[in-house]
Amino acid sequence: MLKKVIALFVAPVAMVGLTLSIASFSSASAAIEIEGSNSTASTVGTVPQCAWHLKGVSGAVALTHATEAKYKGLAYLIEGSSSSVDSYVAPTGTATKPATPGVDDCSWYTSKASASVTISTTANPGFTSTTFTDDTSMNFALTDSSNKLTATVSPSCAAPWSTPTAGANDIYTAQISAVATSIAKADVNTQSACSYTVGYAVTVPAGKSPINAGQNYVLTGPTMTTTLVTSTS
Repeated sequence: MLKKVIALFVAPVAMVGLTLSIASFSSASAAIEIEGSNSTASTVGTVPQCAWHLKGVSGAVALTHATEAKYKGLAYLIEGSSSSVDSYVAPTGTATKPATPGVDDCSWYTSKASASVTISTTANPGFTSTTFTDDTSMNFALTDSSNKLTATVSPSCAAPWSTPTAGANDIYTAQISAVATSIAKADVNTQSACSYTVGYAVTVPAGKSPINAGQNYVLTGPTMTTTLVTSTS
């Protein structure tokens, strides 16, 4: 009997030990890890891309003598002026020059562009009478720096725009293209602009003998093309 009692007594002790062991394991497993994440987003406003624009170049320029005096075989100066020409930076697609351009109207983003305004004509420029059929007596060619069409940019655009030197824009056989004004890429910003007129003057040479003397001769001069050339290099 004594052995049997001892056996029965030992068994509950072993069970108690097992129960404690299980309870300790369950407590350690009760820690729970919770994972989560946050997404990020933003709305970024952008300004339009900057671009160069050229406006105001159109129509014919009428050249006239300063007084009512008429040609009588002596050198006869005729002159006139174009309408205002605008070379300016503005957003791409802008139809008119902004009255008050702002620094945030547009952006050049990764690359600015230089600008150069050229005035050019075709080869062998000159003036031709269109009034009388086969009457070429008042025609004259622009052959050299003494027989030329002078193109004067006024006013000269302020620095950093370049100012052409005297005679640089004269048009004649050996010089049918010239630079009216330009600005370097490094100097360009979102408000770069230049407004000017081009004055044209030419002298009808002395010594002409009009076949239809006493009549008015309409002289057609060379067509002048103004071009805005830009470069990002």
